[in-house]
Amino acid sequence: MAISQVLINAVEKLKQEKIPTPRLDAEILLSHILKKSREYIYTYPNYKLSKSIVARYALCVTRRIKGEPIAYITGHKEFYGLNFFVNKNVLVPRPETELMVDEALRAAHNPANALQNGAGAQRITLIDVGTGSGCIIISLAKLLKNKIRNPKSEIRYLATDISKPALAIAKKNAKLHHVDKQINPAPLGQSYNKNNVNDNKKLPQRCGVKFLHGNLLEPFLKLIKKPKFKIQNSKFIILANLPYLTPAQIKNSPSIQCEPKIALNAGHDGLKYYRELFKQIKKLNTLYVMRYALCEIDPRQTVMLKQLIKKILPKAKIQIKKDLSGLNRLAIINIPNSCLSR
Repeated sequence: MAISQVLINAVEKLKQEKIPTPRLDAEILLSHILKKSREYIYTYPNYKLSKSIVARYALCVTRRIKGEPIAYITGHKEFYGLNFFVNKNVLVPRPETELMVDEALRAAHNPANALQNGAGAQRITLIDVGTGSGCIIISLAKLLKNKIRNPKSEIRYLATDISKPALAIAKKNAKLHHVDKQINPAPLGQSYNKNNVNDNKKLPQRCGVKFLHGNLLEPFLKLIKKPKFKIQNSKFIILANLPYLTPAQIKNSPSIQCEPKIALNAGHDGLKYYRELFKQIKKLNTLYVMRYALCEIDPRQTVMLKQLIKKILPKAKIQIKKDLSGLNRLAIINIPNSCLSR
């Protein structure tokens, strides 16, 4: 059977089942099976496919009809221009989450940080809470590692998740993007040449992503108690794309039924995990400067989230950013020292 006919049949089946983007889905799945680009499909519509290829393609189409996300079927998803491995153990990365990466980059590049070309030594610690596939922290590590120009600066990347299967995927993605090495003794923004390094201990460190297993900030709170983990005078930025849906919202959203409920369900008001996270933030000591938390939210939670933050961190300053659809999507929380317990 020719490519064109196989594609027509698949599109028709997907249309009948009211799949939102039947043509696009059919093309992506066929490209996946053929290991060819979508351009190839258009260029060679009369190319004859083997029975085994047609059978494998039909199986993929059936999985899509049953509601399985395209990303789970193909095993990967693009996020911030990078390709990531995904499976049923992690949430499929969403385009709106790229806003968090934008804002984290903006915070890291703020002239006040002196990370670009300032004279003083600067330290930033980025911690991705509930990392899932690792797409947020890995994108940042990938983008920042060659953009920091101050050789006296240091940046750390940490990520936590309560799911060990999710952490396995995140580590795989870190390796894919070459940010799995936790310590590289080269100065930030410079290439590492082992033959030219005289004293590695005196050089600033560019770090890969360190993954920690545990609930929200708990593994980090344990880590900072260790004598070897020195993080004084570090600008601390929390990145949190935590579950924020209620059971009712999940039930009424057919498109997410195949995704892990642990990455979606946040209790009766959708704020269970943010409530816990803000309480953990309050436990942090006063070693950090210019603390920020970037939290992705359901637009309908904006008022409740602000009230929650003010209750737990009363002196925090809150800014809400809209996504490309004009919906409230990201809470940027500036947390002064006075908000934290000593």
